[in-house]
Amino acid sequence: MKTSKGKAKLRLAEDASLHRQPAEPSSAAPNPPPAAKALTGRGKRFALRIYRLRTMGCAIGFFCVAGVFHQLHAAPWLWALLVFHGYLWPHLAYRLALRARVPYRGERRNLMIDAAFGGFWVVAMRFNLLPSLVLITMLSMDDIGAGGLALFWRGLIAHAVGAVVGAGVLGLHVAPTSDMFNIVTCLPMLVLYPIALGQATYEMSQKLAQRTRELEYLNQHDGLTGLFSRFYWEVCLARTFGECLASGRPACLIMLDLDHFKQINDTHGHLAGDLVLQKFAGTLRESLRSEDIIGRYGGEEFGVILPGVNADQAEPIIDRLLARLRAQTSLDREMPPGCTASAGIVAFSAEFPSPDAWLQQADHALYQAKRLGRDRLVVC
Repeated sequence: MKTSKGKAKLRLAEDASLHRQPAEPSSAAPNPPPAAKALTGRGKRFALRIYRLRTMGCAIGFFCVAGVFHQLHAAPWLWALLVFHGYLWPHLAYRLALRARVPYRGERRNLMIDAAFGGFWVVAMRFNLLPSLVLITMLSMDDIGAGGLALFWRGLIAHAVGAVVGAGVLGLHVAPTSDMFNIVTCLPMLVLYPIALGQATYEMSQKLAQRTRELEYLNQHDGLTGLFSRFYWEVCLARTFGECLASGRPACLIMLDLDHFKQINDTHGHLAGDLVLQKFAGTLRESLRSEDIIGRYGGEEFGVILPGVNADQAEPIIDRLLARLRAQTSLDREMPPGCTASAGIVAFSAEFPSPDAWLQQADHALYQAKRLGRDRLVVC
């Protein structure tokens, strides 16, 4: 076992909340919990997405029904209801969804109203085959896109309810034949709406992919320092262990710990302690290679994996790192004085039965550096 002078150790403070005064009760109404705010925000975004599709769908769906109404010489009140549904209802539905206690549920109710309108228009068009099929299909696509098969089946029930209302008001007449005029009036719905729905689906998939990347980053990185999290760093350690075992390639594992970190927190405050952790993380990134694997193991303890490096090569690298920390402490006014670190180095050996055994040996080397006076490096 070899030792050499090295770096500063930091311990996490434990008692910041012990002397905190209890907050006085407030007479104001409590704010909604964060989860409720997040749910409301998602509901509003959902309502906005459906609003855009509904505005376009109702506007061009108007022509599917209007073409049949023109042939049937429909009553003026039916025309007025069709104009309302085609050009006023989308804006009213959006306002109703935003005013709902839970906008997401409010918008799902609006979708059921859309479906009921669809059933009513089918009866009003006397089951003219092509316009009826286009309307029911597009509305069902909306339901599936918004709530899956469960909402689709509810939509079918709403179609049936609308059809029953239509039959009760207008009577039940069947004239399913569609002519060229009906085909032409359905073309905008057949062409434009699937394109708009496809674009909306693409945008959602892009946002989902972006959110997945963000969650993956958060899972792999420590929020304070930006280094790998303990979980992901241990995954990298296990992968490196397997590669070294299979190929015989050398690697070194280094555990580092900032000295007297609790004292830094107690004396200068937790914000100063966070700044020290961030500065040290930056020093690690600047002092090591891009292929080296750096992680925050916990609190003020850090782990580094140096692939392709043996112990003789790793020792001067870490020595320079610890010396740089000492110099940074004296030059950087934001750093508390006397900030140093201790480190332990263990080279890979095929005799280690597992990555945990390798890590345990590096932890033991770090402990020896602490026991020998801190601000030093121990190589085992």
